[in-house]
Amino acid sequence: MEHAKTRIPSIDATIAAHGAWRVLAVAAGRLLTGPLRRRPAPTAADRLSDHLRRDVGLPPKAAPPPGQQLPRLRSQF
Repeated sequence: MEHAKTRIPSIDATIAAHGAWRVLAVAAGRLLTGPLRRRPAPTAADRLSDHLRRDVGLPPKAAPPPGQQLPRLRSQF
């Protein structure tokens, strides 16, 4: 199976097309803010329903509305 190779322009071609100051400014900006802007990838647990989260011991994503909580049952034993 062959993968398509993406051609990346050289830094010289990029500077020639956009100018040295512009390339420098964008590169500096990416170094300073690039990792901070990225959202973490969602984990598999983020996609689970609250029912499945409870089954594996995780807390629910959000607490149920106050009127929808079931009363606790008391044991007669």
